[in-house]
Amino acid sequence: MTTPRPPRPRSLTVAVWWWGAAGIAVAAFAVASWAQASFLGFESTTAFVMLGIGLSALALVVGWGTLRLALGHLAGRLTLTALGLIAGLPMLLKGARLLPLAAALLIGVVLLYLPGARSYFKEQVQARRAKSRELRQADRAARRR
Repeated sequence: MTTPRPPRPRSLTVAVWWWGAAGIAVAAFAVASWAQASFLGFESTTAFVMLGIGLSALALVVGWGTLRLALGHLAGRLTLTALGLIAGLPMLLKGARLLPLAAALLIGVVLLYLPGARSYFKEQVQARRAKSRELRQADRAARRR
């Protein structure tokens, strides 16, 4: 029998809304890119189409991570953390134009690791570590045979 999950902390609720807003913004930029490609009518709209495809994929990943986070799954936190760090840290070095976007991504990552959110996911993290430990031990035992 599983124990009931504790109520979601405020910091995690803010993170869900933060990443939800980020996903909506990315989806809006994807739609704008698609619209710009069809509106211009140039012979070569490949750049806008490719940008639209990339932004659409990014919006789907952010949306999936936000949904998983809202449901209280560790996978959502890990997905959004990886996305935020992989995209946010390099943007810090690209100059002042991308600094607000980098700050938004990194603030989203920080919200996922505030003390309330860490304690909320603690049981899932411990279960995941135990499972990994069991798999490693089983792998070592199989190699010894």
